[in-house]
Amino acid sequence: MCMKLLAIHARGRCSSEITEPGMKAETGRHYFVIYNTSAGRLRYGAMERLSAFFQNRKLAASFSTIDACDWSDVRAKLNRGREVRFVVAAGDGTLRLTLERLWQRKLLGKVAVAFVPLGSANIAALSLGLPRAMSKALELAVSGTPRPVDLGLVDNRHVFFIAAIFGAVSDVTVRARRDFKERFGIFAYLLCLDRLLLNDYRGSVFRVSYDEDGKQQEVDSHSLIVCNQLNIGNLKPARHITADDKHLDLITLHNTRFWGLFTAAWEFFRGQRDSRVLRHRPIERTICKLTGFKGHVHLDGDECLDLGETIDFRVMPHAARIVT
Repeated sequence: MCMKLLAIHARGRCSSEITEPGMKAETGRHYFVIYNTSAGRLRYGAMERLSAFFQNRKLAASFSTIDACDWSDVRAKLNRGREVRFVVAAGDGTLRLTLERLWQRKLLGKVAVAFVPLGSANIAALSLGLPRAMSKALELAVSGTPRPVDLGLVDNRHVFFIAAIFGAVSDVTVRARRDFKERFGIFAYLLCLDRLLLNDYRGSVFRVSYDEDGKQQEVDSHSLIVCNQLNIGNLKPARHITADDKHLDLITLHNTRFWGLFTAAWEFFRGQRDSRVLRHRPIERTICKLTGFKGHVHLDGDECLDLGETIDFRVMPHAARIVT
């Protein structure tokens, strides 16, 4: 049966529900397992283990990519009173896209979402303190308890869980080599710091205009970060930027030399609000106008190219339920 499932996976279609004798149907829960075959660890035998986990435990599950997910089946199971849990076995980008598709279909409040980190950097797993080992992550996915978390919304189109990043810092995250990320994980970004070392900070400045308490603010910055969650493992900023605080955090960087980034990091994690190299504002909703911006935009593992000069950011408090 495992080989049959894998053949279906290769075509990117939802598999039929597993209905072998002895199936655990009494719980009423159905798992929609979302995978991405291009995710780092899924290309090295993880797909077989993923299928076997649900088969061996006789758990009702459907498998698909996010693009091939049968949303009519999701709604049908919810309408019949079934509990539905999505299990995203992929990287940060697929998790973000799954949350976005659930939001578009008004299903975020009706299902729980678990994350099995099989990508390269897996920042979301680090932020939530989820296990990286596949076996432990799968066990948590089926036995863990959903908790409410905030999501960020960009232009009423794009959802993000971690952050929307613009400018010089985004250039590093977007250009990190895939083979380095697969081999070194989050540390692959450190190998791209030469881009920040050689960056022309004065020449890459753009103007950020935004509303704060009814007053228009303007700052010049080389990097804009609108984040929902920045707790990386045990490295938690004293600012208490968490995924359930019901607001986003707007951060701009202003250093003119590479070493100023270390100053900004120190200022950020020790809790100072403003300095010569960093500004930080909590926001619930704001419209930012970026004048002169020509760089990359990084959205939870994805490069986003269709954002204009004027961008609407807002928080969706406790919009999703993530299994932890």
